[in-house]
Amino acid sequence: MEEALEKALAGEGYFAFPGVLLLRGPDALSFLQSQCTRDLRRLSGPMGALFLNHRGQIEEAATVFPHPEGYLLAPWGTLEGLRARLRRYIVFDQVELLDLPLYRRLYADGREEVAEEIGEAYPQDLYPLFSLLKGFYLLSDIQGELPQSVGLLHLVDYGKGCYVGQEIMARLEGKEVYHRPAGLVCLPPYREGEGPLPLFWEGREVGEAKRVRATPYGALGFGVVRREVPLGAVLEGDGGRFQVEAWPFEEAIWSGRKSSA
Repeated sequence: MEEALEKALAGEGYFAFPGVLLLRGPDALSFLQSQCTRDLRRLSGPMGALFLNHRGQIEEAATVFPHPEGYLLAPWGTLEGLRARLRRYIVFDQVELLDLPLYRRLYADGREEVAEEIGEAYPQDLYPLFSLLKGFYLLSDIQGELPQSVGLLHLVDYGKGCYVGQEIMARLEGKEVYHRPAGLVCLPPYREGEGPLPLFWEGREVGEAKRVRATPYGALGFGVVRREVPLGAVLEGDGGRFQVEAWPFEEAIWSGRKSSA
């Protein structure tokens, strides 16, 4: 596992996630345009997309691929979750959702593709650790957050027309939101766990730790904190004390800590 992690951190190899949805039908473009944050008229290759609720908060996320019959959607979370999110909004739309036995291949250097076989992929249970060190998001990191609060504004295309959550995105265009993503270096003693765990600074709540875990480079985490919290600030939380760093982590934060972890 350690050798695989080192290769992945060096940008080699890929992870494979089972299950891809095919959205097809006469209304495939108009329906998907009305659901996600990206302008699919520009789609020529893999494109990350967010699916928001009416408050502009992230519900689901997926990579969208062009397909001769419509669109392939590879979920960042579960196939069941993405399917349920889309079906909730199908009313009179002439579209069909099909589960395909394909794999989303996510390369360690950030490239993506859809494949029929898993091939020589890294073990799936390595991905949460790799993603934390390299700044790749799990769906659980971003669900319930505004795209701006987790650094995903580049996945929102303004001016594309109406979609669920578009009104909130339009109101916030060009404005600074209250929160931002943060890397967390856990100071001993700490408690590993999934969030959200409230974080406090100078006696007031300033954000949440979304996940905290032991790594070969010490205990690290990902969180969302208020913008006024400076880098280097030490926050208190149910899981311990956390020093705020940039997200994604600068390599120096974790690469030089292995010997002391």
